[in-house]
Amino acid sequence: MDYEHLKKAIKLLIEATKNLEYIVSEKSTIRANNQTVETAKETIKKAIAEISAAVNPPVTNHIPDEFLAKAESLGIPLNDIEVIVAISEHHPSQLAGILAEIENRAENIRRRREYFLIRLPEMPIEKLGSRLPIVKATDLNWPEKPISKEYREEIKAKYKIDKLIKKRLDSRTSIFAKIQAAEEHLGPSQPGENDSDFDEEIPF
Repeated sequence: MDYEHLKKAIKLLIEATKNLEYIVSEKSTIRANNQTVETAKETIKKAIAEISAAVNPPVTNHIPDEFLAKAESLGIPLNDIEVIVAISEHHPSQLAGILAEIENRAENIRRRREYFLIRLPEMPIEKLGSRLPIVKATDLNWPEKPISKEYREEIKAKYKIDKLIKKRLDSRTSIFAKIQAAEEHLGPSQPGENDSDFDEEIPF
C-alpha cells in the first residue's frame, strides 16, 4: 500500500468537499454552482485515481516505449495520475488505437487528455504486430542428412503427389487422343489442300 497516494487522495477529497459545501451555503450564483460542481467532479476523479494507484501501483512495463513517446508527442500528459493509471490498466493495442485516433483527428480534438481518458476503455483489444508468419533463415535451410525413403513416401501421400503426376499424364494423353480422333474423322488429306484451312476445321 502506497500511503503517499492515499494522502494525495485525501487532500483532493477535502478540496472537492469544500467546493461542494460552498454551493450548499448558497453564497454563489447558479452559473458558478455549475462550474464548481464540474471542478469537484474532476477533483474526485483524480482522488479515485490516487486511491487506485495506492492499492495497485501503476506499471507501464508492458507498454512499448514508442507508444509512450507518441502519447507524449500528441500532448497526453504522462505525469497525470489519471492518465498513467488508465494506461497501466489497459492493453497496449488499446493505447495504440486511441493514439492513432487522436492523431487522425488532431485538428478536431481540443481537450485531448479528456478525450483520451474517455475513449481508451472503448478501444478494442487486438493482436499487435504482423499477422503473417515469421520466416527465419533456418526455415530455408535444407537438412544436412538425406531424406529417408519413409519420409519421402509420407510426403507423397500427404500431398497426393502420385495422383497429381498421374492426372498430368492423363491430361497429355487426352490431348493426343483428341488430335488422333480428329485426324481419323477428317480422313487422309487431299493433295493441294490448304494447311491453314485444315487447321481451322479441327473440331476441338
